[in-house]
Amino acid sequence: MNRSLSLRTIPLKNLSAHPARTAILLALVLVQAACVFSGLLLVQSLRQEAALAEQRLGADVLVYPTAAMNRLYQDQLLMQGTPVECYRQRSTLSRLSANDDITALSYQLYLSDTRADGQRVWIVGFDPETDFVISPWLAEGADFTLGDGVVAVGPEVDAAAASGPETVELFGRERPVAAHLLPTGSELDGAVFVTMNTLSELIDDSLAAGVDTYADVDPQRDYSVALLQVEDRQDVESVTAWINIYVRRVTAVGADASLTSTANDIGGQTAVLAAAAAGTWLLLLLALAVAQWLLLREREPELRVWRVIGASRRTLSRVIMSEAVLVYTAGAGVGVLVAALLFIGAGGSLLAEGTATPAHMLSAAGLTLLVTLGTGGLSTGLATGWAARRNDRRRPPAG
Repeated sequence: MNRSLSLRTIPLKNLSAHPARTAILLALVLVQAACVFSGLLLVQSLRQEAALAEQRLGADVLVYPTAAMNRLYQDQLLMQGTPVECYRQRSTLSRLSANDDITALSYQLYLSDTRADGQRVWIVGFDPETDFVISPWLAEGADFTLGDGVVAVGPEVDAAAASGPETVELFGRERPVAAHLLPTGSELDGAVFVTMNTLSELIDDSLAAGVDTYADVDPQRDYSVALLQVEDRQDVESVTAWINIYVRRVTAVGADASLTSTANDIGGQTAVLAAAAAGTWLLLLLALAVAQWLLLREREPELRVWRVIGASRRTLSRVIMSEAVLVYTAGAGVGVLVAALLFIGAGGSLLAEGTATPAHMLSAAGLTLLVTLGTGGLSTGLATGWAARRNDRRRPPAG
């Protein structure tokens, strides 16, 4: 057989012989692939932002020593922890482990220092390994881990940076600034945050500076507040009541009902947006299927010629499917490339930080290609089968 007429070359020749038809299909596939790729990245970004927003709501339950609650106004408590100088041993909270509804537990310990300008600065000691309320507010990202010997500062803390890196003086010693807290609109904006190991060093510094207020405080043993997460936010009230009944000398305060409702709304809105993205893609898929059906109707004379010269339905399907694979692969590739360039060009204005990484984009691109080829093959197969059956009904009976 002439090489130019082999079944391997016919699909490409058919596409090049009908540029308008090919361009229509390519444009539809390109738009579909771009929408699928963009939708995957946007939904992933929205989920990441929603999870971060939910984390920034703070703890579900705060547990303070009862003596500390006498110094605080309950209606002004921050679910990220409200600083207060009160210290108790963590061992008194050992019974919390008996409540299976509690899924996470973190401690904070508070010191304070008076700076040279007379301003009082709260120092918040926390454990980065168990923390779930401070890290979501870090400008460096929720995955940033604060190390020992350095500090994170709120936006209202004046850090010196005249000769080199930023530093903050605490108890007469300069501490490097490694991270920054985003504005929370609370008194935490004027606080300094350190690890429990660094807090131990600060206590030593305070003793060297002649401040013996914290001489008996041990950051590895004591706490000022315990912050809890519960498995189901609907159980916040019952967990709070259980703690107040069964754990002695503490006062537990649960998140306000409005915060619980906000957390639930965040998850619901993410699901709605994901459904909207899926709906948009389905509409594009329907438009592409209709276009294929119309274009195959236009090709009915061509299909009849194939059958007259003796081509089987299998051969006919193979040719048309090969054309579809070429169009869908090219269209999907260009669509993904165009969408990716738009996201990269927009910087971080369209996607949450960490979403537009090469790994995420390659994963979304691969899934887009699979979805596009899979749905394209299915719709092409259905349309080709319909066209073949229609053509067979129109053939005159043999003899």
